Amino acid sequence: MYCPECFQNTLKIRSIGVVKLAFNNKSRNTSLFTYNLQKETHEQLLAKLREKIVDWMSFYSEFVNKTPIKTFEAYSGDFICTNNCKIDMIKTKVSVVNVIYSAQEVKDMLKEEGQKFGVVIEVVFQ
Repeated sequence: MYCPECFQNTLKIRSIGVVKLAFNNKSRNTSLFTYNLQKETHEQLLAKLREKIVDWMSFYSEFVNKTPIKTFEAYSGDFICTNNCKIDMIKTKVSVVNVIYSAQEVKDMLKEEGQKFGVVIEVVFQ
Protein backbone atom coordinates (compact mmCIF):
# COMPACT_ATOMS: atom_id res chain seq x y z
CA MET A 1 0.00 0.00 0.00
CA TYR A 2 1.07 3.56 -0.55
CA CYS A 3 2.34 5.69 2.32
CA PRO A 4 0.41 8.99 2.67
CA GLU A 5 3.68 10.83 3.40
CA CYS A 6 6.28 9.58 0.92
CA PHE A 7 3.81 8.16 -1.65
CA GLN A 8 5.87 4.99 -2.02
CA ASN A 9 4.47 1.47 -1.90
CA THR A 10 5.95 0.98 1.57
CA LEU A 11 2.97 0.97 3.95
CA LYS A 12 2.62 -2.27 5.91
CA ILE A 13 0.17 -3.38 8.58
CA ARG A 14 1.56 -4.03 12.06
CA SER A 15 1.27 -7.60 13.29
CA ILE A 16 -0.75 -6.47 16.36
CA GLY A 17 -3.33 -3.70 16.40
CA VAL A 18 -6.95 -2.57 16.49
CA VAL A 19 -9.63 -2.66 13.77
CA LYS A 20 -12.50 -0.18 13.96
CA LEU A 21 -15.80 -0.52 12.10
CA ALA A 22 -18.10 2.19 10.74
CA PHE A 23 -21.48 1.72 9.05
CA ASN A 24 -22.73 4.71 7.02
CA ASN A 25 -19.92 6.69 8.68
CA LYS A 26 -21.26 5.89 12.16
CA SER A 27 -19.70 3.63 14.74
CA ARG A 28 -20.22 2.57 18.33
CA ASN A 29 -17.76 2.29 21.18
CA THR A 30 -18.12 -1.48 20.88
CA SER A 31 -17.34 -1.51 17.14
CA LEU A 32 -13.65 -2.25 17.49
CA PHE A 33 -11.49 -5.26 18.20
CA THR A 34 -7.85 -6.22 18.49
CA TYR A 35 -6.00 -8.49 16.09
CA ASN A 36 -2.74 -10.42 16.22
CA LEU A 37 -1.68 -11.60 12.79
CA GLN A 38 1.07 -13.79 14.24
CA LYS A 39 -1.12 -15.78 16.62
CA GLU A 40 -4.63 -15.74 15.13
CA THR A 41 -5.78 -17.76 12.16
CA HIS A 42 -7.78 -16.20 9.35
CA GLU A 43 -10.86 -18.03 10.64
CA GLN A 44 -10.40 -16.48 14.09
CA LEU A 45 -10.05 -13.02 12.53
CA LEU A 46 -13.24 -13.61 10.51
CA ALA A 47 -15.05 -14.71 13.68
CA LYS A 48 -14.05 -11.46 15.42
CA LEU A 49 -15.31 -9.42 12.48
CA ARG A 50 -18.59 -11.34 12.39
CA GLU A 51 -19.08 -10.86 16.14
CA LYS A 52 -18.78 -7.07 15.79
CA ILE A 53 -21.01 -6.97 12.70
CA VAL A 54 -23.67 -9.00 14.54
CA ASP A 55 -23.38 -6.68 17.54
CA TRP A 56 -23.90 -3.61 15.35
CA MET A 57 -26.71 -5.18 13.28
CA SER A 58 -28.51 -6.22 16.47
CA PHE A 59 -28.28 -2.64 17.74
CA TYR A 60 -29.32 -1.11 14.40
CA SER A 61 -32.22 -3.52 13.84
CA GLU A 62 -34.02 -1.92 16.79
CA PHE A 63 -34.27 1.41 14.91
CA VAL A 64 -37.66 2.33 13.45
CA ASN A 65 -36.43 4.27 10.40
CA LYS A 66 -33.47 2.26 9.13
CA THR A 67 -31.65 3.56 6.08
CA PRO A 68 -29.81 1.00 3.93
CA ILE A 69 -26.15 0.48 4.73
CA LYS A 70 -24.33 2.06 1.79
CA THR A 71 -20.86 2.45 3.29
CA PHE A 72 -18.88 0.10 5.46
CA GLU A 73 -15.40 0.76 6.75
CA ALA A 74 -13.06 -1.60 8.54
CA TYR A 75 -9.96 0.43 9.22
CA SER A 76 -6.93 0.62 11.44
CA GLY A 77 -4.30 3.13 12.46
CA ASP A 78 -1.80 0.36 13.02
CA PHE A 79 0.24 0.70 9.86
CA ILE A 80 3.90 1.61 9.46
CA CYS A 81 5.97 2.86 6.54
CA THR A 82 9.11 0.87 5.88
CA ASN A 83 10.78 4.20 5.01
CA ASN A 84 10.17 5.29 8.65
CA CYS A 85 7.81 8.12 7.68
CA LYS A 86 6.02 9.82 10.56
CA ILE A 87 2.35 9.15 9.78
CA ASP A 88 -0.44 10.82 11.75
CA MET A 89 -2.55 7.72 12.32
CA ILE A 90 -5.12 9.64 14.35
CA LYS A 91 -6.19 11.47 11.19
CA THR A 92 -5.32 8.66 8.77
CA LYS A 93 -7.73 5.75 8.35
CA VAL A 94 -6.35 2.83 6.36
CA SER A 95 -8.77 0.12 5.28
CA VAL A 96 -8.07 -3.46 6.25
CA VAL A 97 -10.43 -4.72 3.53
CA ASN A 98 -8.23 -6.57 1.04
CA VAL A 99 -5.43 -6.54 3.64
CA ILE A 100 -6.76 -8.76 6.46
CA TYR A 101 -10.12 -9.64 4.87
CA SER A 102 -11.04 -9.95 1.22
CA ALA A 103 -13.74 -7.61 -0.06
CA GLN A 104 -15.85 -10.62 -1.04
CA GLU A 105 -15.65 -12.10 2.48
CA VAL A 106 -16.77 -8.80 4.00
CA LYS A 107 -19.55 -8.27 1.47
CA ASP A 108 -20.89 -11.81 1.96
CA MET A 109 -20.78 -11.46 5.74
CA LEU A 110 -22.59 -8.11 5.65
CA LYS A 111 -25.33 -9.46 3.36
CA GLU A 112 -25.74 -12.62 5.43
CA GLU A 113 -26.03 -10.80 8.75
CA GLY A 114 -28.13 -8.02 7.20
CA GLN A 115 -30.69 -10.60 6.08
CA LYS A 116 -30.86 -12.10 9.57
CA PHE A 117 -31.50 -8.70 11.16
CA GLY A 118 -33.65 -7.15 8.43
CA VAL A 119 -31.06 -4.53 7.48
CA VAL A 120 -30.69 -3.65 3.79
CA ILE A 121 -27.06 -3.78 2.63
CA GLU A 122 -26.06 -1.82 -0.48
CA VAL A 123 -22.29 -1.69 0.11
CA VAL A 124 -20.13 -1.70 -3.01
CA PHE A 125 -16.38 -2.21 -2.81
CA GLN A 126 -14.15 -1.09 -5.67
